[in-house]
Amino acid sequence: MDIGAITSAPSPQSAAVNGMQEAQAQMAAAAETIAAGRLEPAVILDITSAELNFAANAKVLQAADDNTKRLLDVLA
Repeated sequence: MDIGAITSAPSPQSAAVNGMQEAQAQMAAAAETIAAGRLEPAVILDITSAELNFAANAKVLQAADDNTKRLLDVLA
């Protein structure tokens, strides 16, 4: 196993934030499509997908924060 691959892996927090940013970009693209007057079923699916992705990544971020707090409590 390559140790370098382990240490260069993104933290759960940064992965969650990146996922939230991607969901935000997906939502912005869908909003632009709607603002242009093109309401298509795929756009509604994109909005729903972006909403679910954002919420899931927010849960990951919250769980990582909770775990960090628990670890600090154990070490204190």
